[in-house]
Amino acid sequence: MAQNSGPGWTGDGPLGWFMRLDFRKAIWLAPVVWTIHECEEWKIDAFESRRFVRSLYEASALDPAKVLPGDHLNLWISLAIVAAYGFIWTALTAWPKNPKFAAFLTLPFFFYLPLGNVFQHLYWVAYFKMYTPGAVTAVLLVAPVIIGLTIKAVHSRLIPRWYAAMLCLLVIPTAVSTILSGNHLCITPMCTATTFFHAVRGS
Repeated sequence: MAQNSGPGWTGDGPLGWFMRLDFRKAIWLAPVVWTIHECEEWKIDAFESRRFVRSLYEASALDPAKVLPGDHLNLWISLAIVAAYGFIWTALTAWPKNPKFAAFLTLPFFFYLPLGNVFQHLYWVAYFKMYTPGAVTAVLLVAPVIIGLTIKAVHSRLIPRWYAAMLCLLVIPTAVSTILSGNHLCITPMCTATTFFHAVRGS
C-alpha cells in the first residue's frame, strides 16, 4: 500500500486507486485538471463580449465585433499563465517531501482559485441560462478532484477536519463578488485571466 494512503482503505477501482495513491503524487491531479479546464475556456472572451455589460477595463458596453483575433492570443497567454500557477504552486509544496506540508499549503490555493472558479461557472450557467466555456470541466473534473483530495487528506490524517471546513471559506470572496457583479465582469483573481485581453487591447 502506498504511503499516506490513509488507514484501512481497501476499496477497488479508480476511487480505490486514488485513495491508496501517495498524497504527494495525488496532488498533481489538481494542476492537470485545472489546465484542462483552462483549455475549455479558450473562447470565453467571445462569451463575455456577448453576455457581460462591461468589463473591468472598459466604460462602454462590450461589442462582440470588437473581439479581434489578437485578443484571442492575449487570452490564451493569460490562461496559460494561470494554469502554470497551479503547477508551480504544487511543485513548491510537494518539493519538501512532507505530505502534511503539501496538504496544508496546496489545498488553499486550489480552493481559492480553481474551486472559486467552479462556483463562478455554476452561477453563470444559472444566471445566463446557457453553457459557459469551462463549465463542463469545472463540474466533472476540477470540483471532484479538489474535493477528493480534501477527503483524502482528512482520511489520511494529513489535515484535521476543522482545517478542511475552513478551506471552504476561501470560496466565499469569489462567490460574493460573482453574485454581486451579476452580468458585469467581477473584480476577483478569477476574472483577471479572462479579462486580461481587454486591458491589452485598450493599452
